[in-house]
Order: sequence, then structure tokens, then C-alpha cells
Amino acid sequence: MKKLLKYLGLPLVFVGLLWLVICFLAGWTNSNTLLITGVILIAVGIITYVMKMKNESNY
Repeated sequence: MKKLLKYLGLPLVFVGLLWLVICFLAGWTNSNTLLITGVILIAVGIITYVMKMKNESNY
């Protein structure tokens, strides 16, 4: 599982961004649940990416 989480940072950010664009283009902006899903995907992706970079760093 840790190997999988290691590579999920940026793809989660891209999927979250794509989800928000799809919601906007489809006109689904009235539902907070759909929009929060995209924001959560982006936040988890950023956190995962930063944790990976911290673990790989020499400092």
C-alpha cells in the first residue's frame, strides 16, 4: 500500500482538478458534495506529494 501511495500525489491533484472542470462544464455547481469531493482529492494529493518529497529529501 505504501508503494501505491508513493505515486498517487500528483495524479490525485490532476483527477481533482479534472473533476472540478467537469462539474463546472456540466453545470453541477449547485451541489456542495460534488465540489467538496474535488477539493478533497486535490488536498489529499498535495499532502501525499509533500510527504513523499519530505521522505525522499536528504535534509
